[in-house]
Amino acid sequence: MKSFFAKGLAVVSLMVAGAVSAAEIEVSPANPQPKGLKQGLKVSYYTGERSVRDISAAKQRAKKAKPGKPLAGLNYPDKGRGAEVLTSGLAELVVADISGYIKFPAAGTYDLEFFSNDGSQFWIGGQSVAKLTGITPCASAGRPKIKVPSAGWYEFKAVYFQKEGTACLESEWKSPGGKRQLIPNSAFGYK
Repeated sequence: MKSFFAKGLAVVSLMVAGAVSAAEIEVSPANPQPKGLKQGLKVSYYTGERSVRDISAAKQRAKKAKPGKPLAGLNYPDKGRGAEVLTSGLAELVVADISGYIKFPAAGTYDLEFFSNDGSQFWIGGQSVAKLTGITPCASAGRPKIKVPSAGWYEFKAVYFQKEGTACLESEWKSPGGKRQLIPNSAFGYK
């Protein structure tokens, strides 16, 4: 009886999570629209702490992060154990506080997907759009549908952590009427 109840509760939880993730998240463009942006994203790092095991702890450590080499975009696939995490110069125990802008080329609804190893949280136009809370192999942080009212630049923020082992941080989108593809580096900018 107990396992039947637990299975039923798990199914209901998945259905609710699916319904929540299927809703469109409306975002607002940056106002004013930024000019003269550099391509990529700004990043600050907090490193060397073993106790970061979830996104909540990573967000706390990100407040103490120090500026690092900018990211080209958000396409850093898993390159195996010992590979550099983003542009940190380290292979593990990294928290990254990422900021800048993302440019949507047209109005409409975009299907986005973010992947990370370990945890991450993403915001567009001040709205939290995807989150992967704990330690995990390279996995999806969700597939949000982002309703973009107009073409242009939108504020972008992410907090990411990698504890040990391998690392990844990747992004994809499907533009209105388009095909799913990696979000190009040219879609990201920072001051």
